[in-house]
Amino acid sequence: MTISSRFRVAAVASVAVVAVALSGSAATATTAKPATAARPAIASAQMDGTASVAYAGSLELWAATDLGPRFETQTGDGFQGRAAGSGTLASEILADEINPGVFMSVGKKNIKRLWPTGRAKFVIQLATDPLVVAYNPNGRFAKQFNAIANHKASFSSLFTLMSSPGIRIGRTDPNADPQGVYFILMMELAQSTLHLSFNPAETVLGVTKSTPFGLPAQMVDEDSLITDLQAGEFDATSAYLTQAIQYHLHYITLPNSLNFSVTSENSHYGKVSITLTGGTVDQGDLITLNITLVVPANAKSAPSAANQAADDAFVAWTVSAAGRAQLKKGGYPITPPVYTGAKPADTPAAVLPADVLSAFRSSGGTTSS
Repeated sequence: MTISSRFRVAAVASVAVVAVALSGSAATATTAKPATAARPAIASAQMDGTASVAYAGSLELWAATDLGPRFETQTGDGFQGRAAGSGTLASEILADEINPGVFMSVGKKNIKRLWPTGRAKFVIQLATDPLVVAYNPNGRFAKQFNAIANHKASFSSLFTLMSSPGIRIGRTDPNADPQGVYFILMMELAQSTLHLSFNPAETVLGVTKSTPFGLPAQMVDEDSLITDLQAGEFDATSAYLTQAIQYHLHYITLPNSLNFSVTSENSHYGKVSITLTGGTVDQGDLITLNITLVVPANAKSAPSAANQAADDAFVAWTVSAAGRAQLKKGGYPITPPVYTGAKPADTPAAVLPADVLSAFRSSGGTTSS
């Protein structure tokens, strides 16, 4: 599994995060250099192409240590990855700064951004990913966080705690990463849902009319948020449940009314929204993991036939029972695949490669408008 020239943006940060997670200590990761892992011997003779995958930063550890290696072992194709916030990746694809064959995004919005230019023709929903609050077990406020996590203190006291003077809260930029959006929306929902006398979006995050995204000092890149928490830079951060499981974090589970992962609560989630830079309005909805094939911008950026086949194979494998089992192992609440086409004519039969279509149907896939 490698990071190679099919991506024109370096991904050294991805290697650093994986090294930290595997070592169990942020302090041990002093340097990081891109490395090429040996391909599985059983598959080397069949290695036809390499799948080029741009994936949300929250997938970084799992893609590097499980999804990528498992795909290589089970299919004989190679895997290379680029991790960043889903919004950042969509912008890089549209600017032709990176040329992946596959895009895995948290939320459908950033895949749909590719539709008007024809850079993608569909999105397949694979799973949901509940929002949680992760915390530093060795920090100044660890005792209070532990009490809430263990139900020895009321859940609503979490928002009072996170409003404490001197507490260090970490999150991502909502203009670059969906998790940053959901964390603000969760705070907005908490006030009315829990009948709080204060607005946590303001007291915790510093969101006001003049600072609609809150305190810049709280915002870091998605691929460094978790390692910063582990290094003691923050007392608490936003996180997805899968990140908490994969990185062995201490975390507080949010109720269904605030975790953006339960279909029956979707109308409730939709009561809040945020207007991003540029005027785009993001309304609360399910946090989902999604996948698509990226259409090359031009002949120059088109992959070889072997690499295109590997891109198709990666999507097919991810949608299949084998890939879904790996997602479930990583903590994702998997759902039957749900397909949405960019245009009415973009049906699964019309758009999906044969191997992807077969896997989609075998997994009980459905379509949505």
